[in-house]
Amino acid sequence: MLDVIEIQQKSSQGRTEPYLCRLSDNKHYYIKGPQAGCKGLINEAVCAYLGQALQLKVPAYCCAYLPQGLLHFDYVASRVLGAGDSVVFASELVPDLLEVTPTSVLSMPESYARDLFLFDYWIRNEDRTITEKGGNPNLFYQAASKQYIVIDHNLAFETDYNFKDNAKLHLAYNAWFGSQHDALWRTHYSAKLAIALQGLPQYAATLPPEWLAEEPGYLAEINDILASFNSDEFWEVLI
Repeated sequence: MLDVIEIQQKSSQGRTEPYLCRLSDNKHYYIKGPQAGCKGLINEAVCAYLGQALQLKVPAYCCAYLPQGLLHFDYVASRVLGAGDSVVFASELVPDLLEVTPTSVLSMPESYARDLFLFDYWIRNEDRTITEKGGNPNLFYQAASKQYIVIDHNLAFETDYNFKDNAKLHLAYNAWFGSQHDALWRTHYSAKLAIALQGLPQYAATLPPEWLAEEPGYLAEINDILASFNSDEFWEVLI
């Protein structure tokens, strides 16, 4: 596990107030700790794994140890990150990102947009919205690599998730429902979700024991939600 060795500055974006830090690999990451809640940290880690398994571009990530000493005299950071001696979720800094807008999102490749829409439906994520008045896309574009970078999943696995109310606000709604799918679309996506879910138990076993002890049974709840793609009901709303 990496260590946080320097706290630099709070991000200007994000309701959970992530902090930009330097870790022991000498790379820079945004970290989330107690401010995201233990379920939120588990969500971030699980969804980062699943997103990469589905070939979405998720920043490199890890769990990191935040020592108490870094926060002892930093009262502003400690208000957000706690007292330290804790394990945080770290998402590597990707430089030169531009947040997508209602106009720029129209240039996103349709196949990627569809994958992103299904991913957020699968993980019950209501926090990737965009309208003409703004929204909270949690999606960025890196011009140098021509890639769309997906972040921020602490609010996934929402127990009161309502697809009907949320779907039209999703930034990829039109990409999913705007054109007809081919005859094998369900088979195609079912296979991708099955492969991603198959590897989850092995990955989940590497999560910090502190997180799992604080939320016993939560991984089982997540697994039940994800396994719902095996039912007809999961797919019927997507037609």
